[in-house]
Amino acid sequence: MYLDVLRDAPILPFSNFVSRGDIPDKVDIARPRSYIDREVYRLVQQTYRDKASRLIPILGSAGTGKTHAYHSFKDKERENKKRLERAEDVEEIDAGKFASSVDWTIVYVPSPPASIRVLLHVYTCIIEELGAELLDIVSEKLVKKWGGSKKGIFQKPKLDEVIQMGIREFPGVFADCVKALVTYQLDKNKKNLAERWLLGEDLEDEELRELGINSVVEEDDVCLSLIKIITENLDRVLILYFDEIESPYRMLGEVAERKFLEIIKRLYNEVKGLVITIAVLKEIWPRIIEIADAPLRSRMEPEQELKPFSLNDLKIFFSKSMEAFWEDNNLNPPLYPLFPLNEKLIEMIYEKTKGNPRNSIKLCRRFIDKVVMEEMTVDELLEVGAEIVATARPKAEIEEEEVIDFSKPREVIKKTIEDILAEEEYSIDVNPQSVAGATLKYINMVGEEKGKDFKTQMEYKFMLGKRGQTLAALIESKGKKWGMEIPSIKTFDRSAGVAGYYAAKRLKDAISVKAIDFGILIVPEKTKGDKFNLILKSNPNIHRVELNNEIGERLIANALKYPTEEGWNICKIIFKDIGEYVPKVEETQSDEESIE
Repeated sequence: MYLDVLRDAPILPFSNFVSRGDIPDKVDIARPRSYIDREVYRLVQQTYRDKASRLIPILGSAGTGKTHAYHSFKDKERENKKRLERAEDVEEIDAGKFASSVDWTIVYVPSPPASIRVLLHVYTCIIEELGAELLDIVSEKLVKKWGGSKKGIFQKPKLDEVIQMGIREFPGVFADCVKALVTYQLDKNKKNLAERWLLGEDLEDEELRELGINSVVEEDDVCLSLIKIITENLDRVLILYFDEIESPYRMLGEVAERKFLEIIKRLYNEVKGLVITIAVLKEIWPRIIEIADAPLRSRMEPEQELKPFSLNDLKIFFSKSMEAFWEDNNLNPPLYPLFPLNEKLIEMIYEKTKGNPRNSIKLCRRFIDKVVMEEMTVDELLEVGAEIVATARPKAEIEEEEVIDFSKPREVIKKTIEDILAEEEYSIDVNPQSVAGATLKYINMVGEEKGKDFKTQMEYKFMLGKRGQTLAALIESKGKKWGMEIPSIKTFDRSAGVAGYYAAKRLKDAISVKAIDFGILIVPEKTKGDKFNLILKSNPNIHRVELNNEIGERLIANALKYPTEEGWNICKIIFKDIGEYVPKVEETQSDEESIE
């Protein structure tokens, strides 16, 4: 009966061996990570008391659970909130357990593979995690502090007076943020407009004039100002969990990583009430540290490293995962918790993977497939497992290979790092930053392969009158400049709407002041609008490239391997003589061959 359920199940156990920030993991084995949990919770307690931000690196090899660690923190956050809700007096709670004497929220920040509009990326992640609750809490607290509370039935607070009080506390670049938050709280007629601005949506010029606001949220200084105001008035600690921070290095090298680290340092230096957690491949960490400047290195907490599973951890993980599967299928679990495998097979899997969680999950899944599909009996699997263990390299030998000798020539180090990065399996988030990073990687890859004379630059800034503007990237070739721009959108499966118009307008403005000669505008398919179409029609030097989420995912996934046809066609806009696209012929190896 149990085997029949396994055969008929649409999703088999252990199908998801790569954690994703947006999909919770069902089973958590906390022991290998318990000392890291305690350290992070200690920092939360300290930050709650003194409001000083802190920065802690979490290191781990590919598949050791860096993304999974976020989900465990999120689970503890939910437990903590329930505990706080139940407690009549917060001080009565056990202050030593799960940072439960304070309120805190963890925000997952998938690392963009380029340093383009990173502060907007961080702000968007905060807003998506806390939503309207965040705006309500912060705006209500500030308006009350600035004299905006009602004094009687017929006495309404004066909007302008409250705004002026706010600007005295937060002057200069903060002014538009103050206006938006006060308007959101006090002006029912303009609340929707203020909310849209605070959520990072692009408004029409007349809508901005109606709010009395001149800036847009995607500007770095405005984003940072909003993050500062939020953290200072939220009455809770925010843990920013930066995952895969080696992504900029992986995509575009040291320059991109350095710019990304500068943004993290800016958050650390200028924002209160943050615990900044950065998860990174341990093999790449020495290179990241080398790139970081001395002040950032000196302010970091000691690195914490994720440990592999012990044999007991693996057995518990397997049995809990199978138990969850049987419960999902409305069955009591079988008496033997390791069914359909057995203890010896689990031990062999452990010997082969050295306790690496991701690799262990992969092998468990493959062996279950073989038993369920009756390709092998458990006895036959034991024979295969014995051969696997017998041919496995000693653990010491594997660990020796993972160490990078930084005394070797730079080219050798770079190749070693690229090999290690290739082993890490990344979840792909199709957003403007990742698409821009992948596109720039294609241009560098194809340009170098074809021997072109060119150079690229991320985040190209130019002046429009007295106001600074920023494009996603700049490419220079044969004395001509190409600006690349992508709208600030959440998905490539819907029209970019007004954001598409603003992105096109930035390219038009850059061409008009001769900052660039041509533009490349990457937008979702079927992006339309009268103003958008008009601006493209009247500016033939702007080349429009359309993507959807599927194409974007393929574009990003192949950025380190071989150009997709869409990536090649973008390169062809700049390098017109590179010829037609030639698909790569790949040699494939079946899962069974890789096991046996």
